Amino acid sequence: MVAGRPVRPTAGPDRGSGAVVAAVLAAASLTTAVVSATTLAVIRTPNQVVIAADSLLVWYGGDRRPQLTCKVDTRDDVIFAMAGLVVSPENDFDVQGLIHTVLTTAGTLEERALVLERLVQGRLLGTLTRIQMELPGLFAEQLASGFVLNMTLAAVRDGVAHLEMRDFYAEMKPDGSVRLRISRVSCPRDCPRPMEVFGVGETTAMMEYLGTLPELPDALPELAEQMVRLEIADRPALVGPPVDVVRAHASGVEWVQRKPACAG
Repeated sequence: MVAGRPVRPTAGPDRGSGAVVAAVLAAASLTTAVVSATTLAVIRTPNQVVIAADSLLVWYGGDRRPQLTCKVDTRDDVIFAMAGLVVSPENDFDVQGLIHTVLTTAGTLEERALVLERLVQGRLLGTLTRIQMELPGLFAEQLASGFVLNMTLAAVRDGVAHLEMRDFYAEMKPDGSVRLRISRVSCPRDCPRPMEVFGVGETTAMMEYLGTLPELPDALPELAEQMVRLEIADRPALVGPPVDVVRAHASGVEWVQRKPACAG
């Protein structure tokens, strides 16, 4: 689920808001699942994109302890981030793997985002249907009629910052089966302001903070990190350090900070 704020409070209304709880299958069976709340801060200007992400993975079911995970990564000149139902070994559904595969193909960022949509949609729907059948309690509590997956791609091409964000929502049909609704942001077309700020996942604290600023600072990586840290302080059981920050600009991709576990 994506929430967005303009560079100035007077520039326009929010794109939307809300918290996200993400379920990830953790084993080759559905006896254990993962619930991972995520916070991503995404800042786009006409010539750069900055993404910051928290690192906490919280397990649902069983007795596994919370652990670190990598929610943002790069391939060539593209930054990508993801949140939600991102992997299911039984259903051969792995969003990170699909992103890497799609990014090896030719095309604009938007064209590749559309290909990724098509690859993900059927697999995600199959996974949701299986969870609904085998873990009805988890499905009803966390996944029914709500956000299930975000995928974000960003790159700077010919001096222009491109951003593709896709949110997948589960909706219940009258017969009780599941269907998917996709919400899309494609910039520069959908980013008319000089600066756009988006939050994915747990966003309440960061959006309240942004609303107090008369203008956004010039140091955008620091702002993105601060936004994520506000959510860590506000929801420590669901959002946790360290914070990874990466920036795409005319010279390529630059890691501002990256935990060692994600450097491989």
